[in-house]
Amino acid sequence: MNKLIRVSGFCVLLLCGMVFSGCATKDSSAWREYKVFCGMSSKNGEVSEEAWQRFCDKHVMAAFPGGYTVFDATGYWRSGTDTAEKEHTKVILVVAPADAREKVMSVARQYRKEFDQNAVLISSSETKMNFVQKENTDGK
Repeated sequence: MNKLIRVSGFCVLLLCGMVFSGCATKDSSAWREYKVFCGMSSKNGEVSEEAWQRFCDKHVMAAFPGGYTVFDATGYWRSGTDTAEKEHTKVILVVAPADAREKVMSVARQYRKEFDQNAVLISSSETKMNFVQKENTDGK
């Protein structure tokens, strides 16, 4: 099952890249990899898969219509005590032009608001990307 999730995630990421290929530049700093860590616990209980999917359909797809990847994770942190807390987490991965930062921030703010989160972690890094595409075999 994990292999299927990784393969489907790669396919979505590749699709995202193919959509952006018309915008690609030789300047690799023009692209960033963004990760948005969305905790699935809220004051109202665990965020359901249905609520998560509605959020993605409404907000994430609107911000990144070219595609994105989601994977499951478990987040650990220390709250005010000496006990480690853990939480089921969804991570949204987007490879996009560097100027997409505000779209990423908007998705994170919306998630924090909609699911009453104290915080949503965003990480980003410069990335180099290449597209491995099917070659045109019909001579055109």
